[in-house]
Amino acid sequence: RTHTGQCNNKRNAYWGASNNPFVRWRAAQYENDFSTPMGWNSNRMYNGYRLPPVRQVSNDVMRTSNTQVTGDPLYSHMLVVWGQYIDHDIDFTPQSLSTSTFQGLTDCKTTCKNESPCFPMQVPSNDPRISTASCLPFFRSAAVCGTGETSTLFHKLQPREQINAVTSFVDASTVYGSTDSLNRRLRDMSNEDGLMKVNTILTFPTSGTWDYLPFDPNNPCVQDQFDASGVNIPCFHAGDGRVSEHLTLSAIHTIWVREHNRIARVLKAMNPHWSGEILYQEARKIVGAYHQIVHWKEYVPKIIGPEGVNMMGSYAGYDASVNPSVSNVFATAAFRFGHATIAPQFRRLDENFNDHPQFPSILLHDAFFSPWRMIRQGGMDPILRGLLTTFISYGFVFSTFKNVRTAKLLFNGLGNHQPVALDLASLNLQRGRDHALPLYNDWREECGFRRANNFSDLAGEIKDKALRDKLERLYGHPGNVDLWLAGLSEDLMNGSRTGPVFTCLLARQFKFLRDGDRFYYENPGVFSSQQLASLNKLSFARVLCDNSGLTKVQSDLFMLRDVNQFVDCSNIPMLDLTPWREDPTGEV
Repeated sequence: RTHTGQCNNKRNAYWGASNNPFVRWRAAQYENDFSTPMGWNSNRMYNGYRLPPVRQVSNDVMRTSNTQVTGDPLYSHMLVVWGQYIDHDIDFTPQSLSTSTFQGLTDCKTTCKNESPCFPMQVPSNDPRISTASCLPFFRSAAVCGTGETSTLFHKLQPREQINAVTSFVDASTVYGSTDSLNRRLRDMSNEDGLMKVNTILTFPTSGTWDYLPFDPNNPCVQDQFDASGVNIPCFHAGDGRVSEHLTLSAIHTIWVREHNRIARVLKAMNPHWSGEILYQEARKIVGAYHQIVHWKEYVPKIIGPEGVNMMGSYAGYDASVNPSVSNVFATAAFRFGHATIAPQFRRLDENFNDHPQFPSILLHDAFFSPWRMIRQGGMDPILRGLLTTFISYGFVFSTFKNVRTAKLLFNGLGNHQPVALDLASLNLQRGRDHALPLYNDWREECGFRRANNFSDLAGEIKDKALRDKLERLYGHPGNVDLWLAGLSEDLMNGSRTGPVFTCLLARQFKFLRDGDRFYYENPGVFSSQQLASLNKLSFARVLCDNSGLTKVQSDLFMLRDVNQFVDCSNIPMLDLTPWREDPTGEV
């Protein structure tokens, strides 16, 4: 498997490869048919109505105070974090490199006019939280060269397409990177042990002997404002640049780097004649299989439920005709359902799973880009314990950033607005328009549902009449509703975390990612039958036990259990690596 994902498919070398366009399952819908997003001209009529500003939609429909967020009694917050982590493994949309207008060089952080790449989000005059600004900055996603405006240079109009900068495959690119150059910077090439680099700069007095991710000295993060030592803590360095976006995400990244190195050391002891390159590649192959097992066996069934799993179908081997590339609608709308499940605060717990006496729970926004909290506040284990015992949320969390540095890290700079409103709902809606995603009715049709002519036609999927009435007041016609909002508005299917349309889209993408990956772990020939039998005993719980100080966990990390129901790590099956033993002649 290449780090770029190239040549996975021998006939279509760039399917699923990094730095290639997202695929589209339905044609792009730009206001001018090739580049400007819907809503660019605020007076443009759609089905007889203007599209509402995304900030107005967010305020009227999505707003949930932290005290109103309710919990799901079934699942732990580890389910949410895994979703974010695996999303970062399979898609990343870079923003435009320019932060000023292409004509006139107006700063996108200050203008309220739509001038590419600026597509600011207009703030209603009666906005409940913002009174000092008439718009919020928004930068359009970078376009593939030769599409959109630049297609005119080639004398053939091509609709604007967006770039997926990482591999589409579930291949642990979060650990190893999606380019060869990044991978070389992440590997420890000082010996023949096949290891990934770990942190060698700072000591972690509260974390024992565990390794942590290396720092990226060129990527500054938020600092402890009360620390007088003068020692800055940079962001972490990993296979995906978003590793420091949140403490919980950093923790999962760290677990997998530790696991790679653990496996490489066992393989070296078992096969001392192996070179460092062989050790690295075999450990990487196993860790990639781990990711696939946790994702498809433990995560996916809980998200799309039995009906979605049935849509996905059982695995029948590699299919070279399946394009595994991530679709624009999956990355920009469907898989962003998880944004509505984020807890407003994160618990940190001691060895007895009680609130930590030194390091209390922290609010969502205080955990962004803050590696110092892991380093100086008890290490990683308190965070992991909190993830296992915190439920996922119903409702949409809004945060207000008083730390402008945090806001700038999240949004490439938001000017001088203090406090800065983080509104993921508005951002997601605006991003969907930026990417020319067709609206809800088209995706209903794509998934086999009847197009809605009025909001009563949605009663089968959105049973809440008050919500339907609110959507009607905002959008006027069901054909105008943004997909991301409509998908979240649908009632959940039985045993799932998503409604009918999102279930359909997620099931299709997960099927394509699995069936179109020549190196999917169950594909015959990827692993021997003995190795496959060993891998199939693996669980995410075992990985956590092997790479943290936790001594007891729930057997399924994604299920919420009382601590009294946790099992001792010694009772969770371990990975048997003996099928990887090879004698010096090459016989396994």
